[in-house]
Amino acid sequence: MQPYVLVLYYSKYGSTKEMAHLIAGGVESAGIQVKIRTVPNIAAVVTEAAPSIPDEGDIYCTLEDLAECSGLALGSPTRFGNMASEMKYFLDQTTSLWLNGALHGKPACVFTASGSMHG
Repeated sequence: MQPYVLVLYYSKYGSTKEMAHLIAGGVESAGIQVKIRTVPNIAAVVTEAAPSIPDEGDIYCTLEDLAECSGLALGSPTRFGNMASEMKYFLDQTTSLWLNGALHGKPACVFTASGSMHG
């Protein structure tokens, strides 16, 4: 498999998604393959399971996408000085990757968007 940078983000209103696509474009312009992935919304009440592939937009990230990437750009809107709960929920499911060292030594960066100067 060819090495790639995973651009993983969550965006509710589109600002973080736009940044993710700009970052992906910059990485691709350097000749590096990119996978753009997002995480699903969290519902307080679940009456049926959400589809594993969204109806539109970027597809959802899998643990394999994360484990097999050569580098990571992680983006989330700022919510009360923290990442969005949707991103945290996804990352909370990656314990096995951290424990077996699958993410060790991979270069990474983070990006965020906020609606206020103090976000």
